[in-house]
Amino acid sequence: MNDIKVIVFGKENAGKSTLIRAIGRDVINIDKNNTTVSMDYGKINIGEKKIHFYGTPGQERFDFMRDILSKGANMGIIVLDTTMNLSQVDTDLLNELKQKNIPFLIFLNKSDISDAEPIRKKLNGFPTIIGSAKMGKGVNELIHTIVNLS
Repeated sequence: MNDIKVIVFGKENAGKSTLIRAIGRDVINIDKNNTTVSMDYGKINIGEKKIHFYGTPGQERFDFMRDILSKGANMGIIVLDTTMNLSQVDTDLLNELKQKNIPFLIFLNKSDISDAEPIRKKLNGFPTIIGSAKMGKGVNELIHTIVNLS
């Protein structure tokens, strides 16, 4: 079985934990007051691939966790909240993954309650998937894209 490590990045309340729960049933989440304070973990098996998803906490005080979890990553997913404009935190995450040379996709989340197109246009060609983790929209496309790229 081929193991693939995927790190899920995003600012606080972007929907990282919800996305990981939408991807797999065997999920571990460590949270307090409905926000992740350690990490999320989920896995799925597709064919000969076992894909491990590690969600990073979004609060600034846990930035060091991104470095720890990123070691050995095959791919990253940046979850962006489409109900908000792109922030400096979002831009910093994009730059961080480029610097670490980790291939990544952007999941434009919450498209069920907000138009994702204005943010997609601002991303200048970055690979994006428009969806809603809460509604399951775009999740299958995300999984298939990860499988095809890994």
